[in-house]
Amino acid sequence: MNGALRRDESAVSAAVATVLLFGGVLSIIGLMMVSMMPVIEEMEGSVERHDMSSQMTLLAAQTHELSERGMPGDATTAELIPVDGTLAWDSLRGGMWYSATWHEGHELRARGALDFDDQVQIRHGETRIEAVCITDLRQGVERPYRYTLDAGLDAAMVTVLPGLTMPLGPVELTLEYNGDVVEERQLRVDELATFLLSESGDLVLTSTHELTVLALRGEAGASLLIPSDHEPVDDRGHAWSIPMPAGTHRLEVLSDVANQIQTTVDGTTQVEYALPTNEIHTGVTHTVEMNLTGSRVVQLTTSAPSRVLFINNASADIGVTPWPSVTGQYIGSTFLPPTEPGTLRLTNPSEEVVTATWLGSGISVQPGEAEHVAWPPQQVEGAAILDADGSLMVTWAAASDVDAWSAVSGQHVVAAHDTGSLSGADFPFMVDVGHSEDLRIELAGYVSTWNITGPNNASGTFLESQRSTTFDLVGGNSTLSVVDDHPLRVTRFTGQHGMHPLLHDGAERCTAIGTQASGWITTELPWEPMGGRGAVDVERAWQQGTHPSSVEMEVIGGAESESHAVIGTVWAFHLSRLAYDFSSSIDGMEVAFSGGAVVTNHPEFKPYVIVPPSDRGGPGPRFAATVPSFHPADGSLSGGGAVTLDIELVNRRSLASTPAYEIRRGWSEPYGTAIADYAGAGLDASEDWAVYPGRLDLLTDHVGWVPDPSYGTAEAVWHTNGQVIEFTLQLSMLDVTARGALA
Repeated sequence: MNGALRRDESAVSAAVATVLLFGGVLSIIGLMMVSMMPVIEEMEGSVERHDMSSQMTLLAAQTHELSERGMPGDATTAELIPVDGTLAWDSLRGGMWYSATWHEGHELRARGALDFDDQVQIRHGETRIEAVCITDLRQGVERPYRYTLDAGLDAAMVTVLPGLTMPLGPVELTLEYNGDVVEERQLRVDELATFLLSESGDLVLTSTHELTVLALRGEAGASLLIPSDHEPVDDRGHAWSIPMPAGTHRLEVLSDVANQIQTTVDGTTQVEYALPTNEIHTGVTHTVEMNLTGSRVVQLTTSAPSRVLFINNASADIGVTPWPSVTGQYIGSTFLPPTEPGTLRLTNPSEEVVTATWLGSGISVQPGEAEHVAWPPQQVEGAAILDADGSLMVTWAAASDVDAWSAVSGQHVVAAHDTGSLSGADFPFMVDVGHSEDLRIELAGYVSTWNITGPNNASGTFLESQRSTTFDLVGGNSTLSVVDDHPLRVTRFTGQHGMHPLLHDGAERCTAIGTQASGWITTELPWEPMGGRGAVDVERAWQQGTHPSSVEMEVIGGAESESHAVIGTVWAFHLSRLAYDFSSSIDGMEVAFSGGAVVTNHPEFKPYVIVPPSDRGGPGPRFAATVPSFHPADGSLSGGGAVTLDIELVNRRSLASTPAYEIRRGWSEPYGTAIADYAGAGLDASEDWAVYPGRLDLLTDHVGWVPDPSYGTAEAVWHTNGQVIEFTLQLSMLDVTARGALA
């Protein structure tokens, strides 16, 4: 048998070659699979991106229609069917802002209002910036308005603030003392609620809708009323919703031009007309008499922008109120005071003598001093205009004569000398010898250290747990100053009677700037910083008001002949993002919907705009936009599978409807630059832009969005070749309930 065995070299070689060939083929197949997997994954990612982008495009169209034309309670339903990824809500990384200037030749930019720290930057190099006033817009579900009611008040009269749209159901009101609920009520539009205040400390009134609140002591008073639809330029308005007690009252309506005035009580409307006189340098005034047998809500509308003085119990000479200049700020050089018989206190906050003049007379006011003038001037028809050659502050009192000023009973919020607004850091007080007043100091921020110099020497520190104090002022000159941190709001009480309107706790927190610079100016955001905190902490801060949910910033400075005017306004919105996360050849891909825009970072993290934010421009120099603000209901978290979104319009409010000279729009990164570039796509047809890129002053053949020529900016400018823009901005709040995988 050994002789029968032999080695076949050819067979061995063939077998080895076959094995090696098979191994080589496997290696080649493996290498091909390794090289083809990213392509396969990229194709899968492309399918997911295009599938979800088409679904979110339909969602954007439905949302746009609902937010622009819907009424509270209107709803729509959208269904999202993911392929393999997951849907998730993100309330911290979505946001955008608009800015507008109200005077020719002025530019305004802002940044850092949405990054959750306690600073914001503004840029305006044309004139000196005196102050910045910031208001929490309280936009979003479960973010009620909060009103602090002073323990020294007798009552608070409340009605729902009207607007573009009214709440579908009743507004929920809760009165709290030291965190405990004292009283709960429901209030519908045009209804009135009166809260009698008897606690020894401050009470907090919370509401699911913005309110008109009148703080009352005694049985009489007088005050300038806050309009329901204030103009951002000068704080005048066309509509007021006024809660009135029983009795005889007067409303004085002041305007620049002829006015049609309508008052509605219990469904009955009375129409009156105010006509200008033939006398030069006067405004138009008209008085409406009211005689109510019970408490009522009085609706007042005017055809011309107006201011309204409300005198409660007109038979009593009671009431004190600060009076704004024609710019709406409480420091100015031109005023249209009321013609109701009384006395004006003219205060000079500057360091130079200021001379005030009006028809037939005038007076000089020394620096840091005050003068009293009987008003209105005799033998003047209409409302006399008061002019000054410098900055003045005006206060009106229902004093029968000049010498009776110190005895006038009333209450009013004091305007700060450093900001010219109803909060700030510098409050000089002049109290007549032998006369006393109550002074209430309240925190308009998160923390503040202050002191009072002069006969009323005092000091203190306010925190969230201790926000206010009240003490007696004695005769003499004193000054309340903020030593460090945030502004204060100050109210003076004289006698046992008075009345003044209350702002919500997050309104008009004003910080002095007092400088002019061509670069960025940093100022404090007077709320608690939330940088680095989680979504749960931020949401709780939004609900409690310790951090703003969205903001309106008024930049006050020099414009035309005024030292204190609203140069421009910035609206910055925190917007929840609905993001679809999926994997491609790399992780971290998404298609997201936020603020009406559909965006994606697929492929390779390159920001791309699928659907731009909606706006309406033209014909002519016109621009209108509605910002849809999504707010997911509790339980709408994350998940995969089919999802049904029930979208309900909760509220739609007008933020501006007035001529503007410059409009800018910015968007949070990583999509801000892409949205700005997308908006300016029409520039490709502009010869001026091709020849002079970045020169807005030489761009004459294009109307529309232009990316800001600054390097790396995420904002765009609405360019109209220098023409005034008819500007309208609305905010629609949408409550979203997700059912299915997210429920």
